[in-house]
Amino acid sequence: MKLQEKQLIKSTNFLISVYHQDHFSYQGLIHWIDTGEKIHFRSELEMLNLIHNALPRVQDQPVRNWSEQQKNSAC
Repeated sequence: MKLQEKQLIKSTNFLISVYHQDHFSYQGLIHWIDTGEKIHFRSELEMLNLIHNALPRVQDQPVRNWSEQQKNSAC
C-alpha cells in the first residue's frame, strides 16, 4: 500500500447493538466510535449499507462487481 493511500484511510470502528429480531431481520443501533455518531438500523441490509457508506474509498481500487466475477471464473 502506498503512503498516499495510507493517509486516506481513516479509522472506522463501530459498536453494533442488536436490540431485537423482527420479520427475520435484526434491528438495533450502530455507534460509530471514531465520530461519536449513532444511528438506528431496521434491517441487516440497512446496517451493512450504513457501514459501507462510512468506509473510506481509495480511488485506485475499484469495487468488484458480479460481471467481473463471471469473466474471471473458470467454471
